[in-house]
Formats: sequence, C-alpha cells, structure tokens
Amino acid sequence: MNYILQLDKGLFYILNTKITASFLDFFMPFITTKANFINIIIFAWLIIFIMSKWKERKALIIVVLAVFASDFATDILKNFVQRVRPCNVLPDIRILAGCTKSFSFPSGHATNIFAAAVYLSYIYRRYVPIFFALFIMATLVAYSRVYVGVHYPLDVAGGALVGSIGALLVIEIDKRLIPVAVLWFNKMRIERMKG
Repeated sequence: MNYILQLDKGLFYILNTKITASFLDFFMPFITTKANFINIIIFAWLIIFIMSKWKERKALIIVVLAVFASDFATDILKNFVQRVRPCNVLPDIRILAGCTKSFSFPSGHATNIFAAAVYLSYIYRRYVPIFFALFIMATLVAYSRVYVGVHYPLDVAGGALVGSIGALLVIEIDKRLIPVAVLWFNKMRIERMKG
C-alpha cells in the first residue's frame, strides 16, 4: 500500500508541477470551481424540467438523486479514510485553488461529475456526441483537482469510481424498483376510486 501511495504522490508532482502551461493555470482553476457553473446548471435544469415531458423530468430528478447519493457515500469514505489533502502536507507544490481542511479521498468533485456523466450518458446513449462530451467534461474536472493542487490522482480516480458505481446503482433502481412502485401506486389509486 505504501508503494501505491508513493506512486500516487510522484504522479501528483508530475501533474501539478511539471506538466503545466499558462493557459491551463487560468483554465483549470475556472473549471474546478463549482460556483462558475452552478447558476447555469440550475437554470438549464429548470428550463428543461418545465418544458420537457415526463421521461425527461424523471431523468432530471434521478440525476440529482444520483449526485446526492454519491456525495453522501463520498462524505462517509472521506471520514473513514481520513487522507490529508496534498495542499496541506506537501512542500513545493502549486496551489491554484482554495485548499480546505476537509479530507482528500475520494474527490467530491470527481464523484459528482462522474455520477452525473454516467447516468446521463445512459439516458442519452443514442446521442454519441453528448456521451463523449459528458466524459470529456468529467475527466477535465477530475484532472483539474490534481492540477490546482487539492487532490491526489488516486483521490480523483476513487471519486470517479464512487460516482460511477452510484450512478449504476441508481440506474438499476430506476429500471427495477420505480416501475414496480408506479404499478403499485396506480393499483392503489384505482382501488380508492372504486371504493
């Protein structure tokens, strides 16, 4: 395990201090900051929800649930593993974003973006450009966390895994339990109307 952590630290130093560019020094802090996108995401979510049919509305609700469920799992894992962020312990690194005292593994940003990307790519799997765009965006956000100095590579890989598993679980629940719940609800409604 110590060998893996040393490799992780070495890769962090390469990605954070060696493979850099001035345009990335501007772009990565921008893309890693949730506040830069939250208003656009909420606005787009509301517009799509209001103007779409039931299937799209259900997908929008479920993607939010997938992100929240994955985020909850991330918080549990962070408190269990208790890995300190690189920006709090490593010398001679570049810190291009705010460094908090919260634990590092897994990355919450990577968890959230991969949960959304996996779920939405399943829903819109017929649209290949959307599929690729989602995963390019998720990969950029995950990479940005290492580039700005607040996560190790294993943190973002772990976050991507947790988010992906969370989305897959939500997909299975959506396929198996929600249709059963809808049938049960409709049956109860019909019985109430008869009685």
